[in-house]
Amino acid sequence: MSIVQPTKSSRRLAVKSVLINRKSTLVKLLAGCVLMTGLAACETRTDRAVKVGNMLVTNPKGNHPIRVSKQMIEMKIPVRRGDYGLNAEKKMQLGSFINRYRREGEGRLILSAPSGQPNEVAVVDVLNDVRDHMKGHGIVRQMVKLRPYSPKGEPEAPIVISFLGYKAVGPKCGALTRDIGSERNNLPGEQLSCANQANFAAMIANPKDLVEPRDMTPRSGERRDVQWGKFVKGEYMGRKKSKEQKKSSLGK
Repeated sequence: MSIVQPTKSSRRLAVKSVLINRKSTLVKLLAGCVLMTGLAACETRTDRAVKVGNMLVTNPKGNHPIRVSKQMIEMKIPVRRGDYGLNAEKKMQLGSFINRYRREGEGRLILSAPSGQPNEVAVVDVLNDVRDHMKGHGIVRQMVKLRPYSPKGEPEAPIVISFLGYKAVGPKCGALTRDIGSERNNLPGEQLSCANQANFAAMIANPKDLVEPRDMTPRSGERRDVQWGKFVKGEYMGRKKSKEQKKSSLGK
């Protein structure tokens, strides 16, 4: 058996093929690294923005959050000695407060009346007027909790109406003192969207909507009940045509 010695040209070809294989492997590894880096950079966060791809998008909810908390919302009705009930202005304010309770209230409406004060007789008269006004707005007795309280040093202590509700507190926006024109990274300013969040917290009708969605209203099933009744009776469920419609369809 004879051994063939490799020539210089064959050695060069072998070395060249090895280098090519190593180069292709290196290219594949680099491509994989770039791909993983790109996937990891699809969403990266900075101090003031969220980076999606090559774009910086502000994050107002994270930068300037709105804080929602439960607290007692109350209305005070001053009662002076000699008062015999609610005047027109107080009735209007009480009506608005009751409507707010129906929208935002949690639990029962608490009616706190002062006891053992010089204005106790007037408190009884005003309290009866308050109850009648609540009843006129659909507030039944089971929805109200009456409790007395003993104020100190208040000869004309008020009647306090309160309920547990939600309150939204917006962010406190600072002054725009920094020049963002020289921002090399093209990042949004620290106060961007702060005013929008603060106004939104102040204008929202029911802060509870920021915590959870409202319950759905019952469906309108009148037409469905009619069709279902026809189906049960075995009647024709389509639309009945008049004589004129039948004649026009036959003429076609």
